[in-house]
Amino acid sequence: MAEDNKEKDINLNSQCPGFVTGRWNTTKPWPENLTSTAAPSSQNFTLPEGCVVLQFEDFIPWDNEDNLISAEFEQFFHRVVTGWVLPMIFLIGAPTNVMNMVVFYKLGLKERINVCLFSLSLADELYMIRNMFLYAERIFTQSTIARYGPMVRFITNNNLIGFVGFTWVSQIISAIIASERCFCIVSPLHSQTVLKTRTTAIFIATCFIVVVGLCFVVATRYRVMCVYDPISGAVTDAVGSSEFYFQHQKFIDYLDSVVYGVTIPGAALVTVTLTTIVTAVKLRQVVAERADMSSCKISAREVAVTRMLICNSILFIVCVFPISFFRLVLFFVPELNSGRRYHNTFLTALWVLDVVAYINSSFNFFIYYKMGSRYRETFKELFCKRRCLRNQTIGNTREQDLQQSIHSAVSTIKITSSSSEHRH
Repeated sequence: MAEDNKEKDINLNSQCPGFVTGRWNTTKPWPENLTSTAAPSSQNFTLPEGCVVLQFEDFIPWDNEDNLISAEFEQFFHRVVTGWVLPMIFLIGAPTNVMNMVVFYKLGLKERINVCLFSLSLADELYMIRNMFLYAERIFTQSTIARYGPMVRFITNNNLIGFVGFTWVSQIISAIIASERCFCIVSPLHSQTVLKTRTTAIFIATCFIVVVGLCFVVATRYRVMCVYDPISGAVTDAVGSSEFYFQHQKFIDYLDSVVYGVTIPGAALVTVTLTTIVTAVKLRQVVAERADMSSCKISAREVAVTRMLICNSILFIVCVFPISFFRLVLFFVPELNSGRRYHNTFLTALWVLDVVAYINSSFNFFIYYKMGSRYRETFKELFCKRRCLRNQTIGNTREQDLQQSIHSAVSTIKITSSSSEHRH
């Protein structure tokens, strides 16, 4: 009978070898961070169809002495971030990105920079929407829902995780914006002839299709599946790897680790940093030339736009640097990963980086409104029209009342003066 059970476990594990990842210990149960249903302890218990048997060989990732962060703290932090912090930032970023797109569309997509900024807001908006669908369950069911609820299962098992590719599209567009602005400041005449709006739009559209499309290939790696822990007798859900992943493991690992993990964020960060430094130095020279009343080929409007975009790039650098640094660390610290010795630390760092990425996608509006005069004027024209008209009407009414009061006072004074003269 024992041999039959052992053979059954081997067959179940072979259905999803990616989940039973090496060196885990069989002496401890599945952690409480996944809400599970205790399976009957009866020998007649039938394993649910499609379930795999959990096995450990060496240590438990979420419960070992090497972990810098406890499983309890990671669970608490996960709930706070996904249930409260990200939704609050979403309430700021989602409407402001829509307003950004409306304003830049109104300003005209015939201008190259407007096309870039419109596309950046679109990519940020789609990325935030994807994350909110992924974490939406946490908002309404803080205390009861498992880490992998029905929504997460649906998104994961239908490869919709691929929409996370919009965050890398956003990084590429940020690099394009920084490069475009640097070229405009360094060589303003050539920038008008070399960089065409149509070419820029085609390149950005290609990035949307290719980057997000390949991200859907990476998304085929992950599956939420039923897992049975024979030690605790619990049945729960966990993330494993698909058969498609094992058939194309090298290619998918290359995309996930090299292309999306290091190449795109690293290249974007380096590009934005270098071009921003060059732009800032050149802009200072331009401002000095204008102060000396020397001949200057860059208008005051271009100077103002450049300052705004430099601030935009600084926000990008501050937010993307820790993300790129963390992904680079993973290459040198293999144990800092899911299912390894620093499992809890890895997951906690991911929640922190999710917040940082959300901030990068949400706060551009405040830079545009504060430093962009055309943006501010167009925004007020589009979204403050009724209020402005009401304030203008109130102002006109008050002005009319004041004029009438002054006129009445003057008339009264004249009448009083006339009466005094007549008496004398």
